[in-house]
Amino acid sequence: MADEREQGSGRASRTVRGELYEEHLALGVSFDRAEDTGLTYPASYAREQPLDLALEGAVVSDLTGATYRLVSGAHPQELCEAAFCARKLRVGQCAFEPALTGDGAITSVAFLARTGTHEHVLLDPTRRGSVVAGWLTFLSHVSINGNAPYEGTSVEEASGMLVPLLIMGARANELLADYLPSAARALPARGAVESVTLDGHIPALLVGMPVDIAGGVPAYVLLVPKTAARVMWRSLLSFTWVEPVGRTAVLGTWSQLPWAQRLDSTDVVEIAEQDLRAWGLLRRGNDFVGARGILEG
Repeated sequence: MADEREQGSGRASRTVRGELYEEHLALGVSFDRAEDTGLTYPASYAREQPLDLALEGAVVSDLTGATYRLVSGAHPQELCEAAFCARKLRVGQCAFEPALTGDGAITSVAFLARTGTHEHVLLDPTRRGSVVAGWLTFLSHVSINGNAPYEGTSVEEASGMLVPLLIMGARANELLADYLPSAARALPARGAVESVTLDGHIPALLVGMPVDIAGGVPAYVLLVPKTAARVMWRSLLSFTWVEPVGRTAVLGTWSQLPWAQRLDSTDVVEIAEQDLRAWGLLRRGNDFVGARGILEG
């Protein structure tokens, strides 16, 4: 995929096609475009079913174009634990995590997965995704009195790496189990990240969404290599009860999260400490950026 982005501006000057661009065209897609990367993504499809009906089987959505970052290098754990104020993730865990500015304002509540000892993956399909990604990048370069605590840690735009697919629905477990050997262990629980091998030869990461985002049905993020993305997309849609859905439908599920309406704004957003605690989004202590601001707010 050619990178046609304007270098150094923070905004894309041209349209960039994702790995599944041609697949979406064949399905009668209506594309939209991510402002920060220029990546096209499917907003909806010509014959897209209402989501509540489609979820009776399973749906698959290409999350290309969502804010997608790989945090890796020397100190990714320390950076993420400072930037995000909910759980301190162990390897193989994921959570929805708020990132606060120094005065306690919310940049976004992003989906964060710790996929390895020295790497985290951030996904955020909402309009605030680029805000949290920019803030995380800024923090990674912070230097205080000549001390750079996160030196050697990178926050990389990850759309050229693994392709993220959201899979959810009443039959999502049945769908994914079809790609795993009979002797394989159970699908990951909510909030868990597992390395899997699909059809015996495609390495992938499978992430159990940590909270209910679609009316109680199973939901997963599947991260597949670019070289296998088209094969997997076509294979998933070969099941008659699997439907493709666009970003509009995905954002409809995200909007059901208890904090979503509070973040549906481009303005500065402040959420009270008691609300964050009630939603399980604020850990005890003051070992994260914005702790004083949120506790004194």
